[in-house]
Amino acid sequence: MSLIPKSYLSVLKDRDFFLLTCVIFIGQFASAFLMLALVVSVFAETKSNFGVSGVIASFTVPGFLLMAIAGLAADIFDRKKIILLANTIITLVVLLILFSIETVYASIPLSFLYFAGNVFFYPASAAASAQLVKKKQLLAANSIYIFTLSGGIILGLFLAAVIHFFLGNRATLVICEILLIAAAVLSVFLPPLIPRKIKNYSVSKTLSDIWSAFIYIFNQKLIWFFFLIFALMQGIIAFGVTLAPGFFDEVVGLSINKSPIFIFPFIGFGVLLGLIFVHNWKLQEGQIVTVGIGTLGFATLVLGLILRLNAISGRLLLVPVGVFLVLLGFAVIDCIIASRTVMQKKVSHHYQGTVFGANIILSSFLGATMAPSAAVFEVLLGYVNVLIFSGLGFLALSALFSRFSLRWKF
Repeated sequence: MSLIPKSYLSVLKDRDFFLLTCVIFIGQFASAFLMLALVVSVFAETKSNFGVSGVIASFTVPGFLLMAIAGLAADIFDRKKIILLANTIITLVVLLILFSIETVYASIPLSFLYFAGNVFFYPASAAASAQLVKKKQLLAANSIYIFTLSGGIILGLFLAAVIHFFLGNRATLVICEILLIAAAVLSVFLPPLIPRKIKNYSVSKTLSDIWSAFIYIFNQKLIWFFFLIFALMQGIIAFGVTLAPGFFDEVVGLSINKSPIFIFPFIGFGVLLGLIFVHNWKLQEGQIVTVGIGTLGFATLVLGLILRLNAISGRLLLVPVGVFLVLLGFAVIDCIIASRTVMQKKVSHHYQGTVFGANIILSSFLGATMAPSAAVFEVLLGYVNVLIFSGLGFLALSALFSRFSLRWKF
């Protein structure tokens, strides 16, 4: 019995889809190296969640400002050319960061430029992944795409943490640069990925059609519900990343140099379990989201209560924290897969890039606002109360989503 589902193998046998998957994975891997280098540098120097939130903002604000243009570009121009150009630009930006890494705050504006370039990559690659497969293969293709995005980041962050611990920031960034060069070279071998144009095509007509499509989409409660779920997951990730360095340093007792090595294998295992769950439990997408949010709420609340009651202390605390990280990865990946699958099923291929771009705009806005909000809540409430109240909130959302799922039959 194969460990990889047959539906996955069928999609990956397509040479072009496999090549695109490699480009996405290597790019995510490289981004993980850059993100870890910047977060570790800033937290090590400032010991502040607000400092980390500034780094997170440099990752998310470009999406909010530019994703509408990037999504539109993915619906008009050859997606291969967009992917190649984006990879080339961010490769050059990392080269500049290499020369400025000793000045931490000088590298943050360059990080902004890196993710501004990366903004154009995401809608183009997302639409291309759907363009290269048949409609019946969308669920498998989506799972591979999401696993590639999340797996590349998680595995990259873990290996970057190990390399950073032993070799330091500069070596981490050099490897990031090598990976980006590889991604840019592989992009050359992608086939033309020109969006399917309708008869009497023009840019003005495309803009008008996209506006009409959005009016239709947001009149469909099923689509906007999953649109919001996808964006919410990105905001939750930004919230957690902002608090993670300080939480592990102050509460768990792992320094910023050691905590990433502990964190990412557990989250990666949770992501793997989430993928297995999605493809072996034949649930509707609304039910998957309900399970995901409920799992996240349960795990967060239990960890908060363990810390509040001081039920476990010392190194034994690593056990419930590890379980929490597994359930976190499981919950978030399930919600992301379910929401993206619905959007790709219900939205016309012609507007996939724009819709995905609009979704990233909202995701970036939530990320840019929830990162500093996390720092503020920690100052006002402390890590333990943030966990408890967040857990209660997620459980309430899960109950609400369950009700919607039953009423709207999805």
